[in-house]
Amino acid sequence: MTSASVATGPVLTHRSALLDRLIDFEIEPGAEFVVELLPAGYSLSAEWGSLPKSAQDSDNGIVLISVVVAPSELPPRPRLAMLPPFPIEEASDSNSFDDLRASILVDRTIGIILLRLGHWAVAIAENGELVVTKTGSRYVKNQHRKGGQSSNRFRRGREKWIRELFDQAGEVASTRFREYPGQIDNLVLGGDRVVLGRFLKRVKLPDGIGDRTLPNRLSVDQPGRKALDTAARDAWSYRIYELSNDN
Repeated sequence: MTSASVATGPVLTHRSALLDRLIDFEIEPGAEFVVELLPAGYSLSAEWGSLPKSAQDSDNGIVLISVVVAPSELPPRPRLAMLPPFPIEEASDSNSFDDLRASILVDRTIGIILLRLGHWAVAIAENGELVVTKTGSRYVKNQHRKGGQSSNRFRRGREKWIRELFDQAGEVASTRFREYPGQIDNLVLGGDRVVLGRFLKRVKLPDGIGDRTLPNRLSVDQPGRKALDTAARDAWSYRIYELSNDN
């Protein structure tokens, strides 16, 4: 009787570190692997059941790496499950890492918008390197302790400040994206989920880039240049779960 598997993670791993890890796998004595690239809409077998819901139904698809062992030992058991930063376009099932490497190394250009009330940051990144950046801020007061008409005036004023913040960030993003000489493949968002949702409803970005927004929202405390550097790295990172047998 085989023991149940336990999933740990995810660990955010940049593609450069992942490529190094694949080399370690390949030189492991006697190791053989099954490498599956599954586009969105995949269905996992029971042996991957310990993965969280986010890994069971990823809009970008999933990469599965299983180790192959001798028939006299345990049956093939899961080793790694990886959620890619960009969509898997074509399914693949092989005993090498060639297709996975090719997927990892695809040239991509993305737009980045980081937004929280009071601050915004916009960038374009080519293959993980920032080539355009712009940051800014717009005062948005968070609290009002008085009630009555004063509270209503504050609420109206706050909504006005938020609209001005959205318009400011949206105008800069639209201008930078429109002026970029090449194709922007995807848009990556970071910051507060509710604020970003309101922003996208108010601002129309050029060339339909809003329709190519990637599902992974980046974690951002305060938008700025430092946050853009982190965002560019995280945008090319995989979320990796390791599965081991629960003995």
